[in-house]
Amino acid sequence: MKAVFVDFEMNPIGRDQKEARRICKGEIIEIGAVKIDEDGNEISSYKEYVLPEYTTAMNQTCQELTGITMEMLAGKPHFRQAFDHFLTWCNEGCPNAYEMFAWSENDWRQLDCELRLKEIDEHDDRVRWMLDHWQNFQQIYCNLLGLDNVISLDKAVSTLGETFDGQMHDALWDARNTSKLYVLSKKKEEFRDIMQPIIDATKPAEPLTFSLADAFRAARK
Repeated sequence: MKAVFVDFEMNPIGRDQKEARRICKGEIIEIGAVKIDEDGNEISSYKEYVLPEYTTAMNQTCQELTGITMEMLAGKPHFRQAFDHFLTWCNEGCPNAYEMFAWSENDWRQLDCELRLKEIDEHDDRVRWMLDHWQNFQQIYCNLLGLDNVISLDKAVSTLGETFDGQMHDALWDARNTSKLYVLSKKKEEFRDIMQPIIDATKPAEPLTFSLADAFRAARK
């Protein structure tokens, strides 16, 4: 089964939009994703900007982190259309036959809230499949290391002795770096060789003893 790695960049909804904020605190302004095959090879990528509906201004912190401006979003589709594009891409060549991964729970929570805010049918077959097959790879990765606390994506990459590919807080590059960690984690012996010094340093009395499958099961609970 193919795997899709996704990342969302979000812009806060203005505090004047009280009704909307009760449902969702922000709106997705960028979707980035990569798709890999069973051998860990990237076979497709996706990137789309999304025009927000509940604000006409970019939050300053968000703009500084992402580099995204309102001018860049002008003329781009609103979420309903952009999400439909994304669903179509996810299902190309393999309708309802992929696993979805994101780094942290934030992306899943954002999607769940925004689907409700924008009144998109969560019982649609394509939407339901995505939500039912969504996994938090940040938690999976930290379970593999036996860490009690989650770590950031850039920290996870640096623990491998690697540099972060591309620009942080760019949705496509965040998704691509997550997929890189996933591919390495599937190579159990290589992963153990790289990570054992870190595991020993953080939990010397509790070496890594469970399998990748155990970590995936734990993340689903």
